Amino acid sequence: MNLLGKGFADKNTKIKGIRRADIFTKMAVSASNKACSEFEFNNEDTKISIIVATLFGPHVTTFKFLDNLLDYSDSGVSPTTFSHSVHNAAASYIAVSLGIRGQSLTITSFNDPLKQALILADAWLEFDQAKKIVVCYVEEESDPMVSAHEHCTFPSYAKNKIYTGAASILLEKGSTIKIPGKILNPFIYIEEL
Repeated sequence: MNLLGKGFADKNTKIKGIRRADIFTKMAVSASNKACSEFEFNNEDTKISIIVATLFGPHVTTFKFLDNLLDYSDSGVSPTTFSHSVHNAAASYIAVSLGIRGQSLTITSFNDPLKQALILADAWLEFDQAKKIVVCYVEEESDPMVSAHEHCTFPSYAKNKIYTGAASILLEKGSTIKIPGKILNPFIYIEEL
């Protein structure tokens, strides 16, 4: 794979046009827009794809939805909160923001999700399923996850710090990027590409 662009966002990044989106999604869209800032995609081209990778998904929004479900029952829960709790919501917002019509997938895994996303991207490029792929890694900390993390060891996190942020890369077929055996910190890995 060859790197065409990369971009980063954090929870303070502002982005216009998606005021109802949660922070997780806004970070993903912002990082992806920055990674693709030098490219304009043809809305009819279905060979541009998106892969979002995350350990936990939009869990802050999911916890909010579940809290509201418990407090107000299913009749009082916001449909917007529900739709943003779905793991592929960030990929959908990225697609709309960039005008991408190709396939998209969200990988949520406790075991090196960025590496899994890169393996999938490499396969899609190798088998001509895509010409270009936006790969976005995004995480958001929350009180429940920080508390749980103190008692667990997740492979992609340092034991004492849960990172909040998003990093995106735009890839095409080539041979300059080799997928490592393990990616200990996805944000540092992408920064060093």
